[in-house]
Amino acid sequence: MGNLRRITALWIVLLLLFTGVAAAQEQPEKQEETETTEQAQKAEQQQDANFTYLQKMKEFIKARYKYEVSDIDLLEGALRKVVEENPQLLEQAIEGMFDSLDQHSTFFYEDQYENFTTIVGGQFGGIGIIVTNRDGYITILSPIDGTPGKRAGLKSGDRIVFVNEIDVSSYSADMAIPLMRGESGALVTLGIKREGNEETLYFDIVREIIKLNPIHYKIIEDDIGYIEISKFNANTDEYLVEALDSFDEVGVKKLIIDLRNNSGGSLEQAVKVAQHFVPKGPIVYIEYKDDELEMKSSELEALEYEVAVLINEGSASASEILAGAIQDTQAGKVIGVKSFGKGTVQQLLPLKIGGAVKMTVARYLTPNKKVIDGEGIQPDIEVENITEKIDMSPLEHLSILRKPTLGDTGKDILAAEQRLKLLGYNVDTPDETLDQKTFQAIKDFQTEQKLFPYGILDFTTQTALEKAIKELEKEVDKQLEKAIEVLSE
Repeated sequence: MGNLRRITALWIVLLLLFTGVAAAQEQPEKQEETETTEQAQKAEQQQDANFTYLQKMKEFIKARYKYEVSDIDLLEGALRKVVEENPQLLEQAIEGMFDSLDQHSTFFYEDQYENFTTIVGGQFGGIGIIVTNRDGYITILSPIDGTPGKRAGLKSGDRIVFVNEIDVSSYSADMAIPLMRGESGALVTLGIKREGNEETLYFDIVREIIKLNPIHYKIIEDDIGYIEISKFNANTDEYLVEALDSFDEVGVKKLIIDLRNNSGGSLEQAVKVAQHFVPKGPIVYIEYKDDELEMKSSELEALEYEVAVLINEGSASASEILAGAIQDTQAGKVIGVKSFGKGTVQQLLPLKIGGAVKMTVARYLTPNKKVIDGEGIQPDIEVENITEKIDMSPLEHLSILRKPTLGDTGKDILAAEQRLKLLGYNVDTPDETLDQKTFQAIKDFQTEQKLFPYGILDFTTQTALEKAIKELEKEVDKQLEKAIEVLSE
């Protein structure tokens, strides 16, 4: 390990050596600002000594060597020798090269590449459950409708303790997820701890291709269609068409497209989505090296929908392409606050040694050739959301007079359920019954409040619930309200 650290330090020094004296002189100053420990200071001194030694060697060679030799030749020679002797540094060398580029150009190790392609591709071989870390266990938040996990009978709140005979009771969710994913058609056996069952339950589940649906849609007031696009993955347009077909069947032609906190994704999918809303002409220009332009366009002869688009500071990349195209072509109104401003194109290249590189090769321009990167999309109507305290008046009064437990009924249970639901705990519609779901929600609340987690609605728990709800603030969605107002005019 010590030898690897020394080699890695040498690699860093070599990079510094051939970036010029000015860069080398700046490095100690940056370290002085961020590293204050004695160990860091010693490392800095060693780096200075290494740099000085190699710098003098480079100057000696260039001053006395008979033939012409460039800094690049010397750098390549130095790195070739280091990597030949230490092949494990090849990935680090590539990673270092990409660290010198912009923030969106990066090197992916193999596991990082697999995760990235799953997100962008929008599908994977799996069983179809959403999991999280809770109370020291990998806990199922929900099985996805129509997936093997749902059909097998997995439930919200189930705790996964075995995956294919591997004890995962001490694993994090991130560690266990790769064990559950894999080739479609393969069998996965889960061992589950479920509330009310003393013994571990086992489920044999056959993996299928799980498609991630980034579209959520519904009809809201004044017969306005609401479509939330959470990501532009490979399935976005497919599921958008389902939403539009559903609206068309009932004659809904006014749409809110919610792109808030959508960080982007596939350019191809953003263009396909835009083709439903943007009139014939350019959707986006792609500006490559040497100002070469490529245009993605729409062939839509007539607009079918009246559109309002919601954006915020979390809307980026593909989201900004769609918002910018709708804005520039006057196909709808953009409402909210200025978007993130990530308007560059990355090319993904898998590597023979494993992993991949993602590199910026172009930038996006709107139909009016406005730059997105670093600028963002300025909304037509600027509206900020606000936060306010929860209105307690609609809630049932919580009278702290008894200690309800599983199976009990009463108005105090209704009051507790209302509060648990507002706080985000998994309870059914409040109904005055302390059922199994409410019982588990009380236990979860007690755990987070560092109370004894036994599911009984005791006096201490009721008091803590009342305090938590009084401190709770909710966001008032003024942006959505404005979009409804604009489309209702």
